[in-house]
Amino acid sequence: MPVEIVAGVECKKLLTDEIDGGDLSELETQYKKLMASDSKSLLKKHLTQEIFDNLKTKKTTFGSTLFDCIKSGLENYDSGIGIYAADAEAYSVFADLFDPIIEEYHSGFTKTDKHPAKNWGDVNSLGNLDPTGDYIVSTRVRCGRSMEGYPFNPC
Repeated sequence: MPVEIVAGVECKKLLTDEIDGGDLSELETQYKKLMASDSKSLLKKHLTQEIFDNLKTKKTTFGSTLFDCIKSGLENYDSGIGIYAADAEAYSVFADLFDPIIEEYHSGFTKTDKHPAKNWGDVNSLGNLDPTGDYIVSTRVRCGRSMEGYPFNPC
């Protein structure tokens, strides 16, 4: 099995294109529990039996499976969405599930739509939003970055 070093961690890049039997059995069990739950997640809404059956054995070239992408939603029924792309290729391999979820979550933004050009305005015209310090207790800015050619999830 080929090995890559990513951020000092040895990652095995899988070359098989199907999920193993033990994981498949667990995935099927967890899927049935999700469908029987009162979850209102987009995952439950869009992961029909037909889509599940079509995607459940597929893998990306990094070895990411449907199970990897939906594990959070299978464990947290209160999740609003319930799916995370394990790597960039997951968006295409599992497009039958990702596309309708993304479209609904982003109110009709389809895979053929393009993001509008960035326009942050004139940053010099931004004023102090709380000059007396009475309203803003704290703020946080979070940035994330993915590197092309590497999986998003832990190895």
